[in-house]
Parts: sequence; structure tokens; C-alpha cells
Amino acid sequence: MNKKIILSSFASLLFLSQVANAEIKMGSVTATPGIMYQTNYVGEFTGVTTNRTKPSYGVDLNLSHDSGLYLYNAYKERKNYPDSSSVSAYGAFDFELCSVLGFAKSAASLNLDVSYENCHVDSKTEQNTGTYYFRVNTDVNKQLNIGAAYALDTTDAATSGTRKYLKDAYKFFGTYDFGVAKSTLTYATSDNYTNFFSLGVNKDYMGLNFDLTAYNVNAESWLNSASPGFYERDLVVLSVKKTF
Repeated sequence: MNKKIILSSFASLLFLSQVANAEIKMGSVTATPGIMYQTNYVGEFTGVTTNRTKPSYGVDLNLSHDSGLYLYNAYKERKNYPDSSSVSAYGAFDFELCSVLGFAKSAASLNLDVSYENCHVDSKTEQNTGTYYFRVNTDVNKQLNIGAAYALDTTDAATSGTRKYLKDAYKFFGTYDFGVAKSTLTYATSDNYTNFFSLGVNKDYMGLNFDLTAYNVNAESWLNSASPGFYERDLVVLSVKKTF
């Protein structure tokens, strides 16, 4: 059944790749819709999967203003707990709905992005979460771009007993354009939680964006012993995105 769903989703993406560009210009505002598919849902700053081995898929809409202001909204399906006892205790974690308000601008040779994200996750124990993001990148030359990002949790982080984690997170990356494809090397670390390296290859083909990324994740020792089955150590994730 899962294979049929995956093949059906991929076939739909191929069909939609033939659709004319649906970018909508409304004065100084541009609306850009999209659809996405991932073999796993992986945290950008943690490298941790939150849906076991199940695929994740969703839709998004970006509204950008000529001034640099933007409003990004995304809805993702991400099955997490497959057993009824976990669903009863924690909730289904079936979906995530996020909105991001941000400002992106270039200054000198730097590309700057500051944003605030509010997410609602389908669970019993968590309500809305809020995070500030600060991102910067620059072109070293025509092929190489390097950058860094910082995430600050505004909802007092997560806790395990008396220990807090995920309050602060950082990542550093470099992207090299080989012409036929782009490759990105990333290192990220999150407060009392995980650190990881990832290496990905990104390619636009037939109107679709394909990304294949391998992760090597190291969780904090206390986290490993608490729930080792929930966190992948090594993982390869395929992402497919169509932006209209």
C-alpha cells in the first residue's frame, strides 16, 4: 500500500510539472504556491526524524513583497506514532501547520534573512511553538556560497525532567554549484540535543526540484538512553518540490 501511495504521489508531481507557472503577481506582492514530498520529515537544525520511516507531504504558499517582507505558510502531513498507546498518551502528530513572517534583504555582499515562525502540531502535550531565525549567506565566487543560521525557541524550550533542550540551535553550510547539480555540506548543533553532518545533492529537472541528502546524527547520551528507538543515527532523505 505504501509503495502505491508513493508511486501515485510521484506520478502526480510529474503531471503537475507540465502545468504552466502559476506565480501570481498582485502589484508589489508575489504569490508562489508549491507542493512537497519527503521520504522522511527531518528537523532542519536537529537532523531528527519525527515521523519514523513514513513519508511526509504537504502544500505551501509564499507571499513576498518587493520590500523584502514575506509571509510563508506550509501544511505537512507527518504520521509519527503508529501505535494506539502512543497516540492515546501523546496525540497523533498527524500534521503540522506553520506560518513564517520574515524580512530578506541583501546588503553589500551579504544576503540577510530574519524571521519568526509559529507552528501548530497535532499533539496532546504541545500547543503552538514559536521560533526566531537569523540567517546569512554570501557568494565566495560564482560556484561557492557559504552561510550560517541561528534558531531561538521562544516557548521556553523542551524539557526532560529538570533538563531543558532545544533552546538554541546553530548551523553552518557551504553550497557548491557543479553545473549539473549543486551540493551542500552542513554542520548543525542544538542545545543539549543533537549535532549532525549532512551532505546533499540538489538538482532541478522537468520543473521539479530534487534533493537527496545523507545525515549522520549524534544525539546527546542522555537522549540516547531515554528513547533510542525514536532517533535515526544515519539516514538518507529524498525530497521533491514543485514550485508553481
